[in-house]
Amino acid sequence: MGSSAEYVIAVIGAGPRGTSLLERLLAHIESTPAAQRPKLRVTVYDPAPHGPGRVWDPSQSPLYLMNTPASYPTAAPTGATLTSLSESSCAASFSDYSQLKGLGYEDATYPTRAHYGEYLAWLSKEVSARLRGRGAAVDHVRSEVTVVQPDDGGYQLRTPRGWRRADAVVLALGHIPAAPGGPSGHLARTAQELGLHYQGPEIPTEVDLSAFPAGAPVLIRGMGLNFFDLMIQLTVGRGGRFRHRPGADPGHRLEYIPSGQEPVLVAGSRRGTPYRAKTTAPGFVPEGIELHHLTEQRIADLLAAHRQLDFTEHLWPLIRADVQDTYARVSGQPGSPFDVQAYARPFDHRDFSSHTAYQQAMLDWLAEDAASAEAGAQNPEKMAVNALHAARLRIKPLVTEGRISPESRLRDVEGWFESLVEGLASGPPLQRIEELAALVRASVVEFLGPAPAYGVDRQTRRFIADSPLVAGVRYSAEHMVEAMMPPNRITQAAAPVVRSLLEAGTARPAVVHYGSEAHVHKGFDVTPQPHQLVTAEGEVLHGAYVLGLQLSSVQWGTAIAAEAGGDTESTARTLADADAAAADLLRRARAALDER
Repeated sequence: MGSSAEYVIAVIGAGPRGTSLLERLLAHIESTPAAQRPKLRVTVYDPAPHGPGRVWDPSQSPLYLMNTPASYPTAAPTGATLTSLSESSCAASFSDYSQLKGLGYEDATYPTRAHYGEYLAWLSKEVSARLRGRGAAVDHVRSEVTVVQPDDGGYQLRTPRGWRRADAVVLALGHIPAAPGGPSGHLARTAQELGLHYQGPEIPTEVDLSAFPAGAPVLIRGMGLNFFDLMIQLTVGRGGRFRHRPGADPGHRLEYIPSGQEPVLVAGSRRGTPYRAKTTAPGFVPEGIELHHLTEQRIADLLAAHRQLDFTEHLWPLIRADVQDTYARVSGQPGSPFDVQAYARPFDHRDFSSHTAYQQAMLDWLAEDAASAEAGAQNPEKMAVNALHAARLRIKPLVTEGRISPESRLRDVEGWFESLVEGLASGPPLQRIEELAALVRASVVEFLGPAPAYGVDRQTRRFIADSPLVAGVRYSAEHMVEAMMPPNRITQAAAPVVRSLLEAGTARPAVVHYGSEAHVHKGFDVTPQPHQLVTAEGEVLHGAYVLGLQLSSVQWGTAIAAEAGGDTESTARTLADADAAAADLLRRARAALDER
């Protein structure tokens, strides 16, 4: 329970962000002379495995892959990041861990999520041991915190084991359950009423895959990364296998041999297509990608001329020019037009006369995407997309610093640009596109068509779905899955700790104002870095810090991991946030203990 002679820090959430906070505490403690180190007790709360959390649980299926190559992810600063952040005695990236443990990953290989979870578990254990060796007590509690409330300069936390007190609290929650809302909420309620099986948004490891019978149709909404997880687990995970076809063209390199236990997956998305595959060109931003229009100097000039920037007016023309120039350079055709928005929505303004016609169009699309991904740096479309991706990294700090107007941020950056980049640059490895094409040829996966509509036929007591652009077919099924993560919106959060904070007014959602309108944002209202909660009365809740996904109010885009050697203003921002919180915690600890 601690004593007045020690400063107690409660870390709620033991996943990557909570682990990064421990590592940053260690770095600051190690850089402080022993006589000046405050006496700390750090208690980490999470019912999930400590280090990995729920998402990266090492016991999950080895079929689930990360969405980044082995050279990318880290929960501790390494490489060039150490020019901005201090190094701890156990700072290591996943690549470092992979070499240490002999996992055999090459830089461009996509590792299993279970192996990344093993890395996080290892890092958590190492950091905790070294903190203890430097005088800080570290306790790991496998239980949930349901209530956090201020109490006499500190905080009271309710857990299944009773109330605990802390001097400071860090919310490192990661992905949390969400209450169904909007159309999804209506489908969920109707499905429950009629006895249908509806699976709402959830992390892949939490989906009950046994609920889908062999041979039964399953309607799937969403063809992002969760779709590919569902796809592989319901096929290879049920005994099917892929056979390589030597010498075949891209998109035809695999043949699927069914086990007979697979359901029929009927997938739909607004674009009608899944996320495009990542290029095989090495690097987070492949070598040779340069922005000649969206330069730091051009951005500085715009900021000097305008109080705040409008994304569509000031930034998008520069991004579009860089995308176009990259396409022209790689294709060797100066002046050749490339419409990146049309590339993202290939079936707009097209109608399909039959189900068969659309399935063939999708097979052609998958083959094209596989070929372009395999071509690497030689493919003009994929390199143009990587210029778009590089531009996103340059836009992120502008959002964090409030340099883009609130109206433009909501309307443009979050309204359409985010989904454009995600669908083109944040897709799966090429392997998944080859597998999907093989599953379509084996009639295990079918596609609904663009702009699909989902509903329930009460008379037949089944889900129904069709596309207005594909004639002559309507699907029906007793099973439906939302293939996406729970919405990262605190007002929809089902996590008791978040609900209790909002209901008590201890925290509030951020509100974005522009003109006479006010829009409730997804994340908490927080101070600048280090991000501390702001109460319903607008007061700073000192000593209550927020890390990660619930910072969407002050940051654009959420990362599954920091980039090893990344920039603390963009790809390693999660480490910079953890570092700022750790430094402030130690400052507060010294001041509080001096007063005692």
